Amino acid sequence: MSPITQGLASCELATAFQPVFSLTHGRLVGHEALLRASDADGRPIAPNLLFDGLPDHHARADLDVRAVRQHLQAYVAMGKRDASEWLLLNLHPATLLESTGALHEIERALDASGIRPSRVVIEVLESPLFEDERVYPALQQLRAKGCLIALDDFGAGHSNFERVFDLAPHLVKLDRRVLMRAKQDAKALRILQRMVSLLQECGSLVLVEGIETLQGAHIALTCDADFVQGYYFGRPQPAALAPEDGSEALDAAWSSFDDAQSRKDDRWRESMALHCDRLRLASIALAAGRPMDEACADFLSAPNATMCYLLDDQGRQLDDIAFRDDAARERLQRVEQFEPLHNCSGARWSRRQYFRRAVSFPGSVQLTRPYLTLQGGWMCLTGSIAFELEGRTAILCGDLRVHVPPGEAP
Repeated sequence: MSPITQGLASCELATAFQPVFSLTHGRLVGHEALLRASDADGRPIAPNLLFDGLPDHHARADLDVRAVRQHLQAYVAMGKRDASEWLLLNLHPATLLESTGALHEIERALDASGIRPSRVVIEVLESPLFEDERVYPALQQLRAKGCLIALDDFGAGHSNFERVFDLAPHLVKLDRRVLMRAKQDAKALRILQRMVSLLQECGSLVLVEGIETLQGAHIALTCDADFVQGYYFGRPQPAALAPEDGSEALDAAWSSFDDAQSRKDDRWRESMALHCDRLRLASIALAAGRPMDEACADFLSAPNATMCYLLDDQGRQLDDIAFRDDAARERLQRVEQFEPLHNCSGARWSRRQYFRRAVSFPGSVQLTRPYLTLQGGWMCLTGSIAFELEGRTAILCGDLRVHVPPGEAP
């Protein structure tokens, strides 16, 4: 039986502080306080055993209150009471239920510590209990006191954007499993980039945790995350870092990221340069009166080119569509799952970035991010260019398949 079930008093609690860094500022901005426990014989208790052994919400609330007191006392004992950084404290949603009475004790502990509430981040752990609306008044009370609110483990389990809308957290911590997927899958990395951007547009700062390697640091930089945390930057330890400490790993990550990103950008420009030139020349040929198939032949000769099509100045698709060859046309028609979408005559694409960017920068080829094409059900990116055709603005679009199966290459 866990020592917790025998009595919380039999467990010795200690604090380990793990640093949190701002990627933009390039320095330490806070510490997360992590609970460490040992039994009466001094043997460490694994965190999962410590928390899984609790019999009910009240026991969890009692442990959280003890942990908050321990963390605050340890932090102040290091001379950090007036430090210009955040202290992140974990709370389980069960602790915030009014029936536990824990909120009052937590506020008393905060007041007794002398730490300004604006320096405290209440990090609420992921749990199905978040569905219980009784949790939210306690969080609003802590927010009104001046504390910041953080949502932990976003992207896994029960977390979703509805929770972000309801809670309006100052900070969202992404689950480490999201980072692991992004390391292995380019599609997952693109989703992570958009997730970070959406969270920031919702009014939250974003922290990527669980970073253990340089690759993980590069992913956080690629996604434009605000903060990072993990073994690569600093392990949990009894003493908090000084503000000037721990920046070496961050500096190294920035330096190698800048070099890698520069090389990646160069490769991207080189790989896209020929496509862009051919699409621009196709628009010139169309403006000169050449037929669609003939004007776009060079662009469509690329192995990953699938089709070219014209939009009018309102974004409506015109009838002319040029395919690389008859096989490419037939390949599109064979995708039966998307057959209801094959006929795009008169379709309006004015909301799409390839239309809007082309209209904003006429005469210059624009390229989109990869996306799922409605017509074929595969990932593609679109090049587009606005030009004058018979006295009116037209937009020539060319689709490039992101991945071409070996059997489909000409």
